[in-house]
Amino acid sequence: MYKLYWVAGSGAFVPQALLEEIGAEFEKIEVDFANDAHKRPKFLAVNPMGEVPALVLPDGTLMTESAAIVLQLVDRHPDAKLAPPAASPERARFLRWLLFMATSLYGAYLRAYYPDRYTTDDAGAEAVGEAARDAIDRYLVILNDALEPGPYLLGETFSAVDIYLAMLASWHQDRVELVKRCPRVVKLIELVKDRPAIARIWAEQDFEAAPGEAT
Repeated sequence: MYKLYWVAGSGAFVPQALLEEIGAEFEKIEVDFANDAHKRPKFLAVNPMGEVPALVLPDGTLMTESAAIVLQLVDRHPDAKLAPPAASPERARFLRWLLFMATSLYGAYLRAYYPDRYTTDDAGAEAVGEAARDAIDRYLVILNDALEPGPYLLGETFSAVDIYLAMLASWHQDRVELVKRCPRVVKLIELVKDRPAIARIWAEQDFEAAPGEAT
């Protein structure tokens, strides 16, 4: 059985959604960030970075980093068809967008919500946040363009990268602006939310909270 260390509204949503889509048995272990459980030795022994998600595989192997967990789950459960086969041309597109989102877009959200973590100059934090928000908008436009013809990043084929994008786009601070600039992304969010396995867990997420509290 899998064990998923989890916080609502965090990057742990993606592995949870994948486990639901796969139909795998797993235990969800909530980490009490509000009371700093992620900073205590018990959890730091799981992930020294003090972040979620962390996933314990059925054989006891511990994994961190959301993109790595995605790759492990889709390859471990090929029958779920949540990623293209390794030798297919579509696999290259899958990897491109997964890593783009995990590094560029995810990182920009963290800088936007927690700019003080990315500068030693208190007076410069506002500028860090502003630049990060601009980057988020640029990156989401790139992804919106990639959804042509859509409706998914791999055309008509749903995959794990669509779950990742739906989560990240739902962290956007200005829904009106998102609808205006990235209508295909907004449509994708709705498609992902409407999937039976994901609909069961979407409501328990708190995508209005700052995602950097649990990454």
